[in-house]
Amino acid sequence: MRKSRGFQGELIIEIPRVATAHCEQLPLIGQLYIARMGYYPKALHHYYHRPHGISQGILLYCSAGRGWVETGGSTSQVHAGEIFVLPMDAPHSYGADPLNPWSIYWMHLAGGQCQAAVAAIMERDGETDRSVQVGYSEERNGLFTHIANTLLKGYSASNLLHANLALPHYLSSFIAPEHFGRPALAEAIASPTEKAILHMQENLSNSLSLDNIARSVNLSVSFFSRRFKKDTGYAPIEYFNYLRIQKACQLLHFGTMRVNEVASAIGIDDPFYFSRLFKQQMGISPAHYKRDKGGNFSS
Repeated sequence: MRKSRGFQGELIIEIPRVATAHCEQLPLIGQLYIARMGYYPKALHHYYHRPHGISQGILLYCSAGRGWVETGGSTSQVHAGEIFVLPMDAPHSYGADPLNPWSIYWMHLAGGQCQAAVAAIMERDGETDRSVQVGYSEERNGLFTHIANTLLKGYSASNLLHANLALPHYLSSFIAPEHFGRPALAEAIASPTEKAILHMQENLSNSLSLDNIARSVNLSVSFFSRRFKKDTGYAPIEYFNYLRIQKACQLLHFGTMRVNEVASAIGIDDPFYFSRLFKQQMGISPAHYKRDKGGNFSS
């Protein structure tokens, strides 16, 4: 049985098209940014076959176990502490070893410098068709978690910038792994906006009102709304809806829930409203997303 999802403890982050389009317009990150990312632990039966490749670079970092990647007519074994990055539009297949399945951190990369990033990581002694040994680093995994946590907070310009400006540092951990060995980055929550976002994340299954969110940080609705919009570029409820659809993507991708059950799980009682909101953010209906499991760009 081969599968692309359903691994206990897994993580997937879908970046809405409106956010990736925003990335393209931001000068500091427009040439290299994250389109999707995730983590699959002990991914038994994990397998993908894309005969035409996809229009993004795919980074596969094996932190435990082993797997394999086939591209360009050759197969490369990928062991713990090794990375393989597939260039854009390269036909490929990859999967987990059936006896010792890999745990992988993965990213889909986009932008005009994507191919250059792939080459920087993969080129060793003129070869690009084999996995590269980079070892294990708590700092590297801490960076991945930091980027993921930033994106899970939503897609404001500041979050997109912060996450994607950390991306070159993360990639450098594979290019120059000898410089990485310090403890993982610490997360801190301080400002009212950050506290409000945490409150949103903890209540994705509820239908929060603007008043409820403002009261969670002890601010008036009017002052809180102005402060939140200034900090994130989004109105609070609009931001909360982005977080809810992100959660919906995970439930649809990983679970067996029906579309109306997913809507209910994120506090939306009207499945038609949920479908409109989902399509507005993701570009496809939740039923289409569930059926396709992320389409040809799933990892």
